[in-house]
Amino acid sequence: MSALRAVTLAVLVGAASLAGVRSARADANSPAELVQQLGGEDATKRYDAYRALIAKRTPEALPLLAKAVPGMSISGQSFGLSIVQGYGAGDSKPVLERWMTCDAPFLVVASAAVLLRQGEAKAAPAIVKALAAPALDSSTLAMMIGQLYSVRDAKVLAALRGFLKADVSPEILGAALTQLNTASDDGATKAVTALLEAPSASVRALAAAFLLRRGDEAMAEPLATVLASAELPYIDFLRIHALLTRAPRCPEKVLAGLLALVEAEPKGYALSLVIGLLGEYAYAKAVPILTKLLDREDVTVSKASFEALSKIPGALTPDVTKTLLEAKDETRRISAAEALRRLDDLSGLPAVIDVLKRGTVAKADAARALGLFRSRAAVEPLIDALSDADLTVRANAYNSLSSLLVLLFPYRRLDLSSVGYTTTAAADARDAAVRRVRAWWDAHKNAGW
Repeated sequence: MSALRAVTLAVLVGAASLAGVRSARADANSPAELVQQLGGEDATKRYDAYRALIAKRTPEALPLLAKAVPGMSISGQSFGLSIVQGYGAGDSKPVLERWMTCDAPFLVVASAAVLLRQGEAKAAPAIVKALAAPALDSSTLAMMIGQLYSVRDAKVLAALRGFLKADVSPEILGAALTQLNTASDDGATKAVTALLEAPSASVRALAAAFLLRRGDEAMAEPLATVLASAELPYIDFLRIHALLTRAPRCPEKVLAGLLALVEAEPKGYALSLVIGLLGEYAYAKAVPILTKLLDREDVTVSKASFEALSKIPGALTPDVTKTLLEAKDETRRISAAEALRRLDDLSGLPAVIDVLKRGTVAKADAARALGLFRSRAAVEPLIDALSDADLTVRANAYNSLSSLLVLLFPYRRLDLSSVGYTTTAAADARDAAVRRVRAWWDAHKNAGW
């Protein structure tokens, strides 16, 4: 057999996915039928119709959408808005202007916000009016406010400041504070400061987090107090999380409060998000607790702890990492091996090979990871994986083998495609191609090159 000629390689050509089958089925429908499905109660059909409509963007669908979308659920309205925007400014603007005067408050705000971001200042009054509409439930109002990202119009910001009240729901308050923070609105400071005396722990925490994000580090104490008290419902912690994430810095007291939250393990919390913040700010005092959490049965917690430790200088020592190479969870073993590889320690390679050969849930991840180990020992396991029953495993093995051969033999042109292997070929054709790859490797693996 001739030597393989090149490595480069295009990623897999996958078989049609279930989503693709659904999309093909939706494509067969007329624009009128698709618009009807977009407004229906079946979430799957609604999404399939959205995919078909946004892909085609036929002229016939636009007037149908303009008329029907205001009567749909908020999900349908959101999809409809996205589809119409895809038509381009010239076609979409008349529809957005029409929706700006409809009876659907969410659609009014969402459409007007698009126009406002495009420089249409006349859209601002429509937003202000819709936000003040009576009888809006908290969830709808919060979603409406969520559409105002990147809006810095003075009238709209003033309307948002109108929600800064002690008796407002944390859902609305969190949405308003997020937008005001994004807009760098200093005018909110006085009203938010007054919320520090609110009876609700959630309102106090949101106010403190906003002020802290705006640079007032005196807010570390009240925020840390609420966090450590474990009084904060998880849904409201998520709103705090949005304000704390990617802040310029996070004071020691707040980090200590987050660590106390991890230790308390309040019911209903996804600790992985709390742990993620400790890692984001490289909180060294969290190392002992995070190290203990590496053995947790809950994979999300152990993985988050591992990732957090990897961001804290000196925390993830080789000795600690090597203990994870025998963890029950396959993904933890791979993560540990990759962390060691980044330290130029290839001792985790056997663990990754073992997952690829005998794993049950992370074989595809193992096939991906092996491509980054510059070792001939990884080649044969990847060749074996080219015959795996799982398409994703085969694809990752193909791409990893291609990359690995470039790493091992940088001065050779090698081409796996010359043997006729494709991930989606019939099993007998794949096996024949794999035999050719294996024969080539057997003939060359001990060569000096």
